[in-house]
Amino acid sequence: MNLLRWTLAVLTTAMLGCSDPPTSTPPDASPDVATDAGEDATAEDGAAEDAAAQDAPASFSEVQALFTRTCAMPACHGRGPDGGGGSGGLFLTDGVTSHSSMVDRPSDQVSSVRLVVPGDPDNSYLVMKVEGTMRSRLPVQCAVSPGRNPCGVQMPQLAAPLTPAERALIRNWILAGAPMM
Repeated sequence: MNLLRWTLAVLTTAMLGCSDPPTSTPPDASPDVATDAGEDATAEDGAAEDAAAQDAPASFSEVQALFTRTCAMPACHGRGPDGGGGSGGLFLTDGVTSHSSMVDRPSDQVSSVRLVVPGDPDNSYLVMKVEGTMRSRLPVQCAVSPGRNPCGVQMPQLAAPLTPAERALIRNWILAGAPMM
């Protein structure tokens, strides 16, 4: 019986981890992207990696591989055994599904902003979410009020933040027009 309770607790925690439950003070309220002294030591390495990634060619297959690895779990943006999942109505399970559910589609959290604006990564909600800048970029739409956290938290939520190179990959793909190929 203890194993069953433990399993249920783990599954419940995983399922809640990708939702955006109401909160009065979200963990990413200010600043949008947290930093600490430990990150300073790797900042130069990250900057070099980010600069190299800025010139990398954009490939949706690489972007989809990133989504598959970091986002497409059943508790997040994948499909569960019951066919459910897809936090925020977003499924990132395969190339066709991911592309059609993101490009020129409104975000579930801020419907006035599209998830991916081809050619414009700075105004794409996907970029704001993976960079954790949605509150600074959309202060009115993401204003926190008691019991409400409309823009959620930085993605991926159940894993380490994307590296500068991974974020640049997404930016470059969008900058190239968010092509399917």
